Amino acid sequence: MMPKWLLLSFIVMFLIALGSFLGKVALLKDSSMRVYFFEAIGTLTVFIVFALINREAIFSNFSINPYGLLMGISWGVGTVVFLYALEIGKVSLIVPLTALYPAIAVILAVIFLGETLGPREIAGIALAIIAGMLLAK
Repeated sequence: MMPKWLLLSFIVMFLIALGSFLGKVALLKDSSMRVYFFEAIGTLTVFIVFALINREAIFSNFSINPYGLLMGISWGVGTVVFLYALEIGKVSLIVPLTALYPAIAVILAVIFLGETLGPREIAGIALAIIAGMLLAK
């Protein structure tokens, strides 16, 4: 049986891929500003449902988590820049190139969190970076 984390990872991969594809389709019909507006409404809808379902866990002993807030700001700005890139470029190049963000996250985790990598993880990240360089040329 497939581990739960692996199934969830595949679901995330599919949903992010679908969202990226739909972003390009939306940009074929509208401006990046309006596409981001509707993307934000979609995100807000998911947020409201999530907050309502999990309100007790979220709001009991509430305190601000600055890293969570910075995460949201980073992803929000990243989404705006991603849409601008999709508006002027090819989805077949932009999506794979921007999908290399996990390699950067892993490098940051090694540097700042002291995480360690085995040979297989190092090889995978190196190959991903090489793939990104090939796409960028």
